[in-house]
Amino acid sequence: MVGVTQDELRFFVGIGLETFRTTILRATPRELLANAESPEPFSLTFNGASASTTDKMDVDSDASALDTDEQSSISEYVGAGAEMDNVSSKAQISFLHLQMELIRSLGIKATPVFHEAFAVILSSVAWAQRELDVANDELETLATEQTGDDSQTTEDSDADNDSDMDDAQSYVSDDEDMDVAVAAGKKSARGDIEHRKSVAREIRQLAIKCITRMFVLEPPNFSFAPYMQCIYEVAIDPRIDNLASENTQNSSALLLLLKSWTLTPKYYPYLVDYNPLTFPMLLDILVAPKVQSSVVSLVLGILQTFLDYDPQVAVHKYELSAESAEAYGVLVKGMIQRHISRILSHMRTCFSNSNLNTATTATQSGGSGNLVMHQIHILSRVAEYATEETQDAKALLDLLLPTLKRPGSVVPARTKGDVLNIMLRFIPLVIDPSVSAIAKDEQQHLLAGYLNSISSSFGRLRLDSARATLSRILSTLAKFDRQLQGVTTSEPTPLESAAWVVEEINAYSTQRLNEPDHERRLVAFGRLNDELWNQPALLDAHAWIPVLHNLVYFAQDQEELATRSNASFGLARFITRTAQAFNADPQSAEAQVMGRSTQSILLPSIKHMLASKHEVVQMEFLGALRRAVHECGDFFDQLRDLKALDTPDEEANFFYNILHIQTHRRTRAMRRFRDLVAKNVYIQSQMPTDDAMDVDEDSASDSDDDESKGVAEKKPSTSRSKTPAIQPLVFNSEQASPISPANIRALIFPLLENWALAEGDQLNHDLSNEAIQTIGALSAVLPWSQYNAMLRKYLGMAKKTPSLEKRLMRLIMSLLDNFHFDLRHVKVDKLGRLLSDESASSDKEQEVPVVVVAETEVAEVVENELADEDTGLTEADDESNMVTDSVPQKDLPEERIHKVVVSFLLPELKKMITETNEEKLMLRAPVAMAIVRILTALPENTMTAQLPGVLTTISNMLRAKAQSARNATRETLVRIVKFLGPSYFGFIVKELKASLSRGVHKHILSYTIYALLKEILGMIKVGDLDYTLEPLIEILVQDVFGQVGEDKDSEDWTSKMREAKVHHGPDCFEMLASVTQFDNIRMMLAPLRDILRETDTPKRTRVVDNVLRRISIGVNHNKSYDTKSILIFCHSIINQYLAMSTKDAKDTKKVKEDAEQLKRLRFASNEENAKVYIRRKDMAPKRDYLQANAHRFVQFGLEIVYFGLRRERFSSKDAEVLGMLDPFVDLAGNGLFSRYNSIISLCCKIWAIMVRLPLPSVSAGIPVVIKRLFAIFRQTSSTNSDMIQNCFKLLASLLRSKHAESLMAGYEPEELETPEKDEVGKTVSDKKAKKGKKPAVRISADCMKDSLISEQQLRDLIDFIRPDIEETERQATAFSLIRAILTRRMIVDSLYKLLDNIRELMITAQDANVREVCRLTWFQFLMDYPLGERRLTNAMSFIVQNATGYVYESGRVSALEIMGVIINRFADEILLPNAAEPFFLGLVLIIAKDESSQCREMATHLLPIMIARFDQPRLNRAWTLLDQWSAGIANSCEPVVETDAKKAANAEIQQAKMRELGRAALQCYGIIIEPLGDKFGKRIPAFLSIVDTALTVSLKTWKQAELQLNHRPGVDGVGDLETIAANLHSGGDPHNAALTYWETAYLALNAYERFARVMPQKAVGDNGQSRIWQLAVRHLTHPHAWVRLSAARLIGAYVAMGDPSWMLEAESESPVEETAEWEVPVYTGRPKYVLFSASALKQIAHGLIVQLSSRFVSPELGTQIVKNLYFIARCFLTAVPQNALEGTGIEPVADASDDDSDSDEEAEQSSVWTKERSLSWLINRIGSLARTEIIRGRGLTEKRTYSFRWFAAVISLVPPTLLKQSAYIMPIVSPLYRTTQDTQLPSQPITLSGTTKSPTEQLDELKSLANDVIKLLQTRIGVTEFSAILVKVQSHVSQVQSQRRERRKQLAVIDPELHAKKKIRKHESSRRRRQEQMSEHARRRTRIVVRRAYGDKSSEK
Repeated sequence: MVGVTQDELRFFVGIGLETFRTTILRATPRELLANAESPEPFSLTFNGASASTTDKMDVDSDASALDTDEQSSISEYVGAGAEMDNVSSKAQISFLHLQMELIRSLGIKATPVFHEAFAVILSSVAWAQRELDVANDELETLATEQTGDDSQTTEDSDADNDSDMDDAQSYVSDDEDMDVAVAAGKKSARGDIEHRKSVAREIRQLAIKCITRMFVLEPPNFSFAPYMQCIYEVAIDPRIDNLASENTQNSSALLLLLKSWTLTPKYYPYLVDYNPLTFPMLLDILVAPKVQSSVVSLVLGILQTFLDYDPQVAVHKYELSAESAEAYGVLVKGMIQRHISRILSHMRTCFSNSNLNTATTATQSGGSGNLVMHQIHILSRVAEYATEETQDAKALLDLLLPTLKRPGSVVPARTKGDVLNIMLRFIPLVIDPSVSAIAKDEQQHLLAGYLNSISSSFGRLRLDSARATLSRILSTLAKFDRQLQGVTTSEPTPLESAAWVVEEINAYSTQRLNEPDHERRLVAFGRLNDELWNQPALLDAHAWIPVLHNLVYFAQDQEELATRSNASFGLARFITRTAQAFNADPQSAEAQVMGRSTQSILLPSIKHMLASKHEVVQMEFLGALRRAVHECGDFFDQLRDLKALDTPDEEANFFYNILHIQTHRRTRAMRRFRDLVAKNVYIQSQMPTDDAMDVDEDSASDSDDDESKGVAEKKPSTSRSKTPAIQPLVFNSEQASPISPANIRALIFPLLENWALAEGDQLNHDLSNEAIQTIGALSAVLPWSQYNAMLRKYLGMAKKTPSLEKRLMRLIMSLLDNFHFDLRHVKVDKLGRLLSDESASSDKEQEVPVVVVAETEVAEVVENELADEDTGLTEADDESNMVTDSVPQKDLPEERIHKVVVSFLLPELKKMITETNEEKLMLRAPVAMAIVRILTALPENTMTAQLPGVLTTISNMLRAKAQSARNATRETLVRIVKFLGPSYFGFIVKELKASLSRGVHKHILSYTIYALLKEILGMIKVGDLDYTLEPLIEILVQDVFGQVGEDKDSEDWTSKMREAKVHHGPDCFEMLASVTQFDNIRMMLAPLRDILRETDTPKRTRVVDNVLRRISIGVNHNKSYDTKSILIFCHSIINQYLAMSTKDAKDTKKVKEDAEQLKRLRFASNEENAKVYIRRKDMAPKRDYLQANAHRFVQFGLEIVYFGLRRERFSSKDAEVLGMLDPFVDLAGNGLFSRYNSIISLCCKIWAIMVRLPLPSVSAGIPVVIKRLFAIFRQTSSTNSDMIQNCFKLLASLLRSKHAESLMAGYEPEELETPEKDEVGKTVSDKKAKKGKKPAVRISADCMKDSLISEQQLRDLIDFIRPDIEETERQATAFSLIRAILTRRMIVDSLYKLLDNIRELMITAQDANVREVCRLTWFQFLMDYPLGERRLTNAMSFIVQNATGYVYESGRVSALEIMGVIINRFADEILLPNAAEPFFLGLVLIIAKDESSQCREMATHLLPIMIARFDQPRLNRAWTLLDQWSAGIANSCEPVVETDAKKAANAEIQQAKMRELGRAALQCYGIIIEPLGDKFGKRIPAFLSIVDTALTVSLKTWKQAELQLNHRPGVDGVGDLETIAANLHSGGDPHNAALTYWETAYLALNAYERFARVMPQKAVGDNGQSRIWQLAVRHLTHPHAWVRLSAARLIGAYVAMGDPSWMLEAESESPVEETAEWEVPVYTGRPKYVLFSASALKQIAHGLIVQLSSRFVSPELGTQIVKNLYFIARCFLTAVPQNALEGTGIEPVADASDDDSDSDEEAEQSSVWTKERSLSWLINRIGSLARTEIIRGRGLTEKRTYSFRWFAAVISLVPPTLLKQSAYIMPIVSPLYRTTQDTQLPSQPITLSGTTKSPTEQLDELKSLANDVIKLLQTRIGVTEFSAILVKVQSHVSQVQSQRRERRKQLAVIDPELHAKKKIRKHESSRRRRQEQMSEHARRRTRIVVRRAYGDKSSEK
């Protein structure tokens, strides 16, 4: 229909009207039509063909063109309704639907037909209303006639039913149905009347909806005014009285019509001008009974429209004139003012009828709470019109005040702001004495209540406007308080003072939007903290309440340091004031009020804020808690027990360390707190023994339950084991804790939970782990209600937060591990049900209420806690709740706890371990351990009923496919076994065997058995597992020898299961043997002997050998080791099987008979274990391999003996034991003749041990054994076998033994000279013998006469072992044998040759251990054997030559090691003649030229030892050498004058050599000063001359070269030299003249530093060298970092020996003209004051600052700079005038923070240096350096780190009065504050002391350091002064930032290219920061993966 022309519209409307007419005619009875000549009666309503109508209703004409007569006749349309009787209802409904569709489709284009439509519609409404009135009258008449019938009232039946306006089809269909019903006829008159009413209501509703749609269109060219009177008469007035009752369930059409009159101001008069009852009746809908929220919202929307009307807005929005807009505004205001009382009354009724707290809670789900919020908002707007006090105002305040205490998630802040606006308007009406009629006492009571509500709101509301409103309300209350108290003085009342403070600290800037007014705030804070806090007349206890709430609020501000600090200081003032009140009179009114404020405001706030996510907030409130405990701990029960945590020692103080910046101090604080709480709690009670757990023993023993029998298998009774596996459950009382459970739960747990459940960057694994452990340990003192609430809380969180599931599971496990409720004595039946429950046997429904009650109680606790965490302080923080928390609550009885545990807790935990998801199973498997722990706290019958199912479940969990799930399950099972002890081990093995019986599960079974045995081994007694030995051996044999073992050994086995890849069967045999009674060892040997009978295949026998060896090891580890039984058993088995093993293994009849006889004899006592096997007669006999394998049992017995001897299980002091060991000498000797190498090896090992024992048979057997050993040597061609190595070890033991010593008593060695041999190999050769000459060889014939070994045997032995000394695997044995030979001093010529080889190996060996053994061996040879002078000299030369010339560092180090041994061990008469000069020269050469730092350090250590042993002649020769070398320093700097290039090059080489010699001399001087002591006194002048020369040459060369570099254009000499020097190493060629003498200077400074330390009086005293100290100061700025460090250390040594007062005593220097930078002026004063003049200290400070500004600052140098600058600051402080120290008389220098200087030069220019201002100059320079790094450092942190450390020292040094001055404090605060706001990360990680720190960690540490310095400064000067300074810095920074933003904007226009470059650089920095964060997360994930992998690996082991 869009785009229809006017003619088409008229035609279409005409068709519609004609159709309507035709419809009417068809529906009219024929007799009426016969009487009607024409349709004139309807001409008033429509006349589609009439030209007059068309003329009058032209589309373009205005409706106002109707004349007055016509307007007056419109009311006659109502009379036309009578004529509508002839029109059928169907026709009317059809027309109305057509009209609605027309308006919907055409919209504003349908305006031309509105006049005709109004005529018909109003007639329809009039007809429908008349029909309804008639029908109602008929119903009343009928009701009176039919007495006793139930009838409806007309009011109830006359209401319209709301329906969709656009649903036309539904009405048509309904009408057709009604026509059918009428045609069929109605049986009763009532039905006919009701039908007529229904039709009339429908017509009326449709007609009104059509009118409403017309109003909604707001046609611009159509006026509704002519029709309004008629609309009221026919549609509104008849129904106005029932408007409220008709609109309770839904909005009627009439209400929607009224709503449409609020769409435009033009319609506003329609609601007022025609019926004054319209608006009041509209308001009455608000309080209609059972009215729906949608209807109320519609009415509130009408009110909202009127309240939002603004004439100025209406002029532009509705295109009104200004006069019209103002008129409409007056109309609206008058309408609201006239009905204000009705509105307030209705609002009061609305709030009273609905539970306001419940309704506001519904806002979270979008329910009725939104309506309440809307009502409150409307009321806040309407409150402006209230002008006089009413009871409604007071009642509304009473209803609305509780909403202020609701959390922010329940009642939004904006709604609370509306409530505050209401209060601001209503409070004067209620308590103003001049307005209110309420009594004065009641007014005072109301004022106190309002004050408390307003005060508490200060601590909750964060909206700026709301806080401003609160401040105005408080000021209003203060004004009325003055009136009520009758105060007439001008002095402010306490409440007015509080109101002023509150208003000022909440002030906002009038110049910048949403920016706090810091100046006003700080003034208020300053007055409060300095003046008001201690003046009760100005601020009494009641007035403290709003102030305290504000302080709590502002102490939470994590952004503004000044505000937070002042608020925290205010809290401290309040605590001090409270303490003063209690100390004065605890019963006074002031003390009582202050105490209530502390309990109801301060302590709950501390409790809540300790759970904050912001650490700075936690620290502030923890400090407040510490102060409260310290000052008020004796006055409050909640704080008294916390005094145990506030110890004087800060190292042990909990409050100081729990939030310390260092993580290890936090963890230590947690551990100490845990120990403190647990110290008096944990009663080390053992698990119940048989006596303690026999309550139901009889009933349990009589039980026939199979499951119970399975658990108690192999046990004498059902009681638990007497030997618990791990620490048992401990049952205690919470009252035993020194800290109350309430404080632990409220104060400590919030801190710990933050760390335990931290996420993202806040996660610290160390803190998280420690917090979880601490939470678990502390839960052991909680009562059941709190313990259960925490447990349920974490269980619920584990389901909802998968990201924290792992840590939550650990938390749950930690809590369950500390389950401390003793329920063992609860009476239960055999099935574990309570006997006290009458229906426990069958009716489980009776259990539900108990559990539900418990769950409800806990749910409330958890809900409150979560609300506290999410929303802030609630009404639960009131005083009453605090008192309740402080009183111990009565806990639940044990029966109820038992029921909750069994009915809720255990099923919930069992659900977790039955999780089908294997990934979650890995996390939840440990829950099974917790279940078992809880079961042990339950009655015996309950445990017996519940435990088997848990064990079965955990056994089935091992079948999981995921390796991690199996590992976690296995670990849990291990813990369960350790906890339950060995008594349940058999049942667990049985369950495991049943669950893991197929395929790969068998591998899991054997591996699990191994894991269980491994963990339980150390906690069980011998014999505890004997009852389950058979199934264990069966499983192990299958694992080792069965199919499982074959699968593991098979190459085709491809299983990826970890359990299937490892062999732990032999390990299990060993562990079983260590805990099995010795009598039961035969059970382990029986299956092995059977296997050896069946086969002799190498593969099987090797496995048997391994198992037998492991059993023997286990036997020796057995704690019940019986020496007698073991020796008898071993002697019998060795003696028996040794003979068998020496025979040939032939399968003869006799052999089989002997074997059967042996079997009968051996196992006669074990008849019950005998098994009978019936052999088929036709089966061929199997071969018996026992004799062939008999030596394996011999080896088994020997191993038992050997391990027993090695572990010293046989006492060498017991004669009986020695007597039993003596026969084994012969047995072991006979074993040496065995044909099995393994037996020979074991016999050698046994003989090697027994030879040390006092056994009679040993001496006689030694010759035989030696003879047998050499026979074995002759039979073997190689020494590779273990047998030969053991033979060597035995021979070495024989040679060292006392028996051998007695046999060799007559042996005396003689000297033997061997011919010299040229050195071969890589070593440096000795002096070679002359060719053709062979020295004489003299060998005594009787040399080996009395030796244990003959000469030939010794030669053969040496030749035999010579190759072994170079083989790594055999070197240890060979050297052991050689040292044994050297011990006996046996001499043959080949031995000297062998020692020469060892000497070479001492240098050339690659293994450090081999070199050490060679040194020991060779030194033993030097000390014990006779050596000639020539041989000794050659040996010393060999050492020196290899120490200085061997190519590899390891060889040189080894030579230095032996050199050090020789120097320390040789006597002077041997050392000095043969080694003094060579050693001295060699050590000097190493120090000077060796590239290895280790070699240089060793030589530096040996040289002073060597020099100290020199006699005077040798010492003089050393001085001569040093003088010659040091002379080269001065000569090397002479310019080369040679013109020949070759000669010039040679001259330069010669100068380089002289420099090297000079450096060597300086090094020697530095080394030998200390050891020589007084001997060095004569050499002091020469030494000082050398140092002076070296430093002078260095300074001159460096300065000249630097000057030349500076003259080059574009070259920074200093910067280039620093870069070059940073790449230099010791001894490197600098290729730059400036750095030629850097090593010379470095060594000179080091030497002089040592001299100053050894002889301080000669270095610093009056005889000191002033020139050297001046040269040292000049070298502070040397390009090389080593020289700088050495100079800084030397200056540090100087200032350490001085005193700051020397600065005042120092003589003033006369100015000396310096001709060049490298010249040092002559100092004429006392030498010790050379560096203590003001100018000298400034020069030192300047040099140190230059050092600090360098890019190459090492940690050591930085620390030394800080120390030196601190001493200089101490000196400068002495020059500060006295008046400046008192705070007056000094003019501040230019403020470093007031300019934006980016360089030190600008900073220096801005502060003129004088002696009096020297300290401020120094502080300014350091501050400028720190600020420069912030601006230009690109994220660097080194300079600021050291600057801040120096700041901390200076802050502690300077008096507060001086420190407060701007010249001193501003340069400090500015870089500190900027650093705390810095976000620029360093460019790369750094590594310090082996620890790599990421850029994020560097920045965080720097910020932490800055915060620490700020706290120190704040403590030093006071919070108020510091806050003022900080605000000044903040404002300056803000101003600079705004200026920079303006410059950037200007730059974008002036220089777009530069602006783009800066943006790119900024984006790169942001990208780098993101990459760093990603890398950090990746590193964390890597650590987690590595940790997991390590855990899996450990679990495998």
